[in-house]
Amino acid sequence: MSGRYTFIDGLRGAAAAAVVLFHALRGNHVDFMPTEVASIAVLGEGGVAIFFVISGFVIMHSMFRAKVDPAYVGGFILRRSIRLEPPYWVAIALTIGLSYLASAFVPGRPAPEYSIGQLIAHLYYGQELLGYMHINPVFWTLCYEVQFYLVLALVLMTRSTALLILVFGVSLLWPTGLLPEVRGLFVNLFYSFLLGVGAYFAWVRPGVRPWFLAYIGIVLIASLVDNDLFALIASASALLLVSTAIKGRLHDTLNWRWLQFLGAISYSLYLTHNPITGATFRVWYMIAGHSVAAQAAGLVLSAVACVVFAWIMYLLVERPCIAFARSITRARLRAPPRPITSV
Repeated sequence: MSGRYTFIDGLRGAAAAAVVLFHALRGNHVDFMPTEVASIAVLGEGGVAIFFVISGFVIMHSMFRAKVDPAYVGGFILRRSIRLEPPYWVAIALTIGLSYLASAFVPGRPAPEYSIGQLIAHLYYGQELLGYMHINPVFWTLCYEVQFYLVLALVLMTRSTALLILVFGVSLLWPTGLLPEVRGLFVNLFYSFLLGVGAYFAWVRPGVRPWFLAYIGIVLIASLVDNDLFALIASASALLLVSTAIKGRLHDTLNWRWLQFLGAISYSLYLTHNPITGATFRVWYMIAGHSVAAQAAGLVLSAVACVVFAWIMYLLVERPCIAFARSITRARLRAPPRPITSV
């Protein structure tokens, strides 16, 4: 129950790599890709589904033995903000800066237009709900992640098993198509996060396993009926995660150095890969032209550029934020209990 879970880090790294490849191909940066390879690359879109499942598992792990009260929820929000927001702000500034740079050097490319309202909405993860265009298309997932965290924390704060079961049940109304998607609201994808939460409960509480299998079975069947790739990958990821946990292999599976490295920088890689990919291809094509060989080389160069930039950002921004957030947790654990006072 302690130490690094190499399986989760490796799975996170694989998901990040899949998303990078997906956007490189879907961004029309190359046109030589065989149909079969392009079809496989579409699976990279499911990397987000894997991220959501992992998030549910990891957040539940952090809360499982905690006394989830208002003070804990406040500290949890603070720690998540410190962990997530500085890299996110850097990614926003990077995207805006490269957009203006491209308009200055690429003939015929108009200057981007960003409103104050759009920027403020992004800072509070509200752009999806408020109908603003995303500065970077990948930012939509953060809007959902933050809602997932808050809702789970508030549900756990009630300490009501019945409410938690109800939340699991209601979440099935969206993957089964019984209720429509609400733009920007977490409800339609909450099941993917809860698959991770349920996987954690199924690991540590064997009595939960039949119920979790029923839940995941409903999502899986619905994904096959509706041809929903996102739900299918989320279900498969949750099954893989819980089976690996039950076998006691979380600490040693997928423990390849390169994959662990990608897992470590996955958040920075996810946030920045889109503008870095676009900028790399744009500069490279100015130098080498658009031949098939140039496109293939550009694909490799863009991948390397994305990883190198994410690594630097991880070292300079993300890792210090992680350390600071952990120091707050340790300080809270070391704090002496409050004295009992009379009224």
